[in-house]
Amino acid sequence: MNQARYTVLAKDLAEGIATGRYPVGSLLPTEHELCELYEVSRHTVRAAITQLQSQGLVSRRKRVGTRVEAASPRGGYSQSLASVADLVHLAETQIRSVQGVRHFVADIAEAKRLGLQPGGHYFCLSSTRIDRDQAQAPLCWTDVYAEERYADVLALAERHPDELIAALIEKRFGRHIEMIDQQVRAVLLTPELARSLNAEAGMPGLKITRHYRDEDGELVVASETVHPDDRFTLVMQMKREKPQVF
Repeated sequence: MNQARYTVLAKDLAEGIATGRYPVGSLLPTEHELCELYEVSRHTVRAAITQLQSQGLVSRRKRVGTRVEAASPRGGYSQSLASVADLVHLAETQIRSVQGVRHFVADIAEAKRLGLQPGGHYFCLSSTRIDRDQAQAPLCWTDVYAEERYADVLALAERHPDELIAALIEKRFGRHIEMIDQQVRAVLLTPELARSLNAEAGMPGLKITRHYRDEDGELVVASETVHPDDRFTLVMQMKREKPQVF
């Protein structure tokens, strides 16, 4: 799966900033220069710069340009997710550390919360994730839920800590993830989660619930991820739909 073009551009510019190709205090090439250098549209360039801004790497001023403000992202991890490919790429930059596996029969409450079938047989794989480049503390705690018939991926998850469980199920069982439903809400870290994430109990967190579905809309995997609020920023970009002409 290919990454969005602006994500690739943002990653290359961020690497250039980190390595000193674009030192702190200097200006990045102009939008026009970046368009020519990377053979992309101005929209792609602007989206990439917006992603760098959200990470605190650059600032923009009219008639001045885009100035490099820091060599590394500020206060945690910022990620722009616009596609399934972006989410797969995010997983590739992190290492999963399995904390436990639970096999269970879904009760009514779990089925309603996660979109499972009541009475169905499932497993839950719990893990923490650490960013390859920022290993100070775990970025998140994730519980991944899937039907028991996919339990073969549990061994694969240990051997491939940088791949999504959903991606492993795709490879092993031929299921294709066509879409991901995502719900984001604010939570407070429980004492148990705080201990696992080296964080303070009661501090704000971001809980992301995702449902990975196939082309027919059938649920393949569900997951719940909790991030301490200082370690992750979810960046989304919205476009205005063009009016239809009849």
